[in-house]
Amino acid sequence: MDANEERWSVGDLAAAAGVTVQTLHHYDRLGLLEPVERTAAGYRQYDRAGVERLYRILALRGLGFPLGEVGALLDADAGSLREATRARLERTEMELARGADLRERLLRVLDQPEPPAAELIDTMEVMSMNVQLNRIVTRGGDAGETDRGDGARVRKDAPLIEAGGEVDALCAGLGLALSLDGTPADQAKLLREIQNDLFDLGAELATGAVEGAARPLDGRASIDDSYVARLDQACADMNADLAPLDSFLLPGGGSPYSAQLQVCRTTCRRAERRLVAIDAPGPTLAYLNRLSDLLFIMARAAEPGSAAAERTWVARRGVR
Repeated sequence: MDANEERWSVGDLAAAAGVTVQTLHHYDRLGLLEPVERTAAGYRQYDRAGVERLYRILALRGLGFPLGEVGALLDADAGSLREATRARLERTEMELARGADLRERLLRVLDQPEPPAAELIDTMEVMSMNVQLNRIVTRGGDAGETDRGDGARVRKDAPLIEAGGEVDALCAGLGLALSLDGTPADQAKLLREIQNDLFDLGAELATGAVEGAARPLDGRASIDDSYVARLDQACADMNADLAPLDSFLLPGGGSPYSAQLQVCRTTCRRAERRLVAIDAPGPTLAYLNRLSDLLFIMARAAEPGSAAAERTWVARRGVR
């Protein structure tokens, strides 16, 4: 340290704070802690304000805040910081409750000389469970922010959250279709598989995996070409028996189920546009693109009397 100018080298600061030099380099790349200057040789130098900022970063990390939130919290007002701390406390309490429940299960298993196989399996499932929703009302989003699956705190109108919301809306729309009378059994099975696919996609959106993050949500399948291939095959199989269209199809006029599939098709297109906006990878976009085609085909195939029940657009040329 240069006592006259109150400058700390990156090595001195790392040693004093109990972190590695690589950690300080990482904070610099993230924009969390930038050096006040660099030496002629390119080494980072920090002033007293930088030292104080580092200890604030470490304090927030010690409270369990992920790096994605720390940057915003460093300069937050007291009210925002208090709200973030409250939300962090609620998440911690949920994790503690889950840990306490698992502890009790493990103790019960160890207390029995030969625990029943069913209880062992049940305990293993709890230990390996990826998602557990004990509390639905958390109040953590009252200020217009939400948690991503990777722990980052973001605004609810962030592009990634918008994309996830459209995928969620599509999944819910398919659920409505499944609840309607007249749903063909083969289509119901396919729609349930698609709903599961959409949750796989939602898991990737939750962690930012579609934005280039290192991994999707632990244990969840990534959307890849195999997903698209399944839809390709379903489109070919279901379209084989349909008469060609000579104009654009007007939704409705048949069963409520068919009309709902057309609504789902438009929601799927909207979800696709949201994913284009966040530069989602090719297979993900191809999956939604193919799904909208499949929903159109399914809607046609489900119409009573098929071609006889369809209404098509008639262009009114010359009509003013």
